[in-house]
Amino acid sequence: MNLLNAKNWSSVYSMKLRKAVENKMFPHFLAASQWTLLITSLAFNLNFSVAVTGAVANGGLKIIMLFHIWMLFSAAVLCLIFYRIRKEGIAERCIIGLSVITILFSFVNVSLRFVNDFVLLMKTTEIVAWSLYNSMFSVSIYKISIVFLLPVLRRFVRTREKETPRDDEKLWA
Repeated sequence: MNLLNAKNWSSVYSMKLRKAVENKMFPHFLAASQWTLLITSLAFNLNFSVAVTGAVANGGLKIIMLFHIWMLFSAAVLCLIFYRIRKEGIAERCIIGLSVITILFSFVNVSLRFVNDFVLLMKTTEIVAWSLYNSMFSVSIYKISIVFLLPVLRRFVRTREKETPRDDEKLWA
């Protein structure tokens, strides 16, 4: 009896998980949560070095941090997930384009860490990749707010219109 309940429990939650992942808003929530997790890790200084490349710039070693790897792989994951729903709207296609460009700039940024000197070019590609990553978050938040907040605002406006009388309906004393 206990094994049967455990099997039903796992199948119920796996069905709910599958339904949540198949939802068209899941990629937008995933993009927002990845960005929030990255910002939180940077705020609490959890950005640690992943590899020391051996390249030297201005007398110091160039190292690859978790931040650089995170931007590269999370942009790749978001690109693949949004590719699945690319026909839903302009926001999804915009995020696909931004994530592809972010992948390219992140890859160049990580590659330049293996080359001696070129610090200015490396920092420039890092800033561009970071800006594009932030833009993906902004587009996802825009889509989330349009889907969830716009109907609430419309409902609020309709109820306000019903409550307040128009100019021609006002009672004159």
